[in-house]
Amino acid sequence: MSRSNIDIYKTMTKEELIDLLRLYGRLALTIDGLWFLALERIKGTDEAIRIDEEIWGQYGKWKGNLLKRFLSVTAVNSLEDICRCYLLTPIFANLGGQAEIRGDKCYLRVTECYPQKARISKGLGEFACKGVGMAYFGALLTVLNPDIRFRCVVCPPDEHPKEVWCEWEVWIEKNSG
Repeated sequence: MSRSNIDIYKTMTKEELIDLLRLYGRLALTIDGLWFLALERIKGTDEAIRIDEEIWGQYGKWKGNLLKRFLSVTAVNSLEDICRCYLLTPIFANLGGQAEIRGDKCYLRVTECYPQKARISKGLGEFACKGVGMAYFGALLTVLNPDIRFRCVVCPPDEHPKEVWCEWEVWIEKNSG
């Protein structure tokens, strides 16, 4: 009897599928971290960060297009949908991803950054990931809707509260065109 991975997924409970998504997100974070550490060892921190920013920008663009297809939309036009797109990513499920709407803006944050905690436990210190976040969110949000704007509230190397590693303020610019 021949079976496919889809056949296996169809037999899983909702809880098992959620756990599997979290596992996939953790695996993605692991490969990203291992890749970065190897690149940092070979090319040095500055060059590794430059390349990491480029890769995360490409990833944000790619993910934005996939999410629009998944949601069957040509553009994301509400703060609720921006939050939904952020929370649909298994990577952020593993980072304590949270999304909140306050007034005419949404706030996307990471509360449990395991890659940062791993670096600190290995004596490597915090990774200055703000540039990576700027590249990622800049590409992702532009693909979702060119009228979306964002700014970094806090992200390493910034000083940050213990319970928030990074936070991004996002809004839709009215009449930007």
